[in-house]
Amino acid sequence: MENNKIEIKNLTRLYTLVLLKFNNIISGYSILKLLEKDLGKTASPTYVYDFLNKLESNGYIKNLKPSKSKRSKGFQLTSTGNEFVNSILTRFDNLIQVAIQSKLKICVSCGVKLYEDYYSEKIGDKEYYFCCVHCAKAYKQNLNQ
Repeated sequence: MENNKIEIKNLTRLYTLVLLKFNNIISGYSILKLLEKDLGKTASPTYVYDFLNKLESNGYIKNLKPSKSKRSKGFQLTSTGNEFVNSILTRFDNLIQVAIQSKLKICVSCGVKLYEDYYSEKIGDKEYYFCCVHCAKAYKQNLNQ
């Protein structure tokens, strides 16, 4: 196993690791297509395959090749690779938490955290956020008591 330091300094590499983590086996072609679909970014096949080769040379992934075929079935994380990806995701966790926290709303009636698909209603001159119309109704009833 080579000991090439792998740095994750861009979204292409981070998302490639996420795809490897959450897919049992994934091909380089699928990674390229998902990068384009999910990130709206066309990655260079050379860049992606060079990264996959570096991961493989460090023992983080294995290239699954069926017998009697030169074509790869796909890539799979090794246990060492799984530990590596977990450590990378842990480092990015704080960044992701900050990004999500800035977009969260809180239901003023029940206190649930809301990320998307929340209900809002203007009461008086202030806008309030609710998880559903039922919480909005309950909140307004409590205000009138």
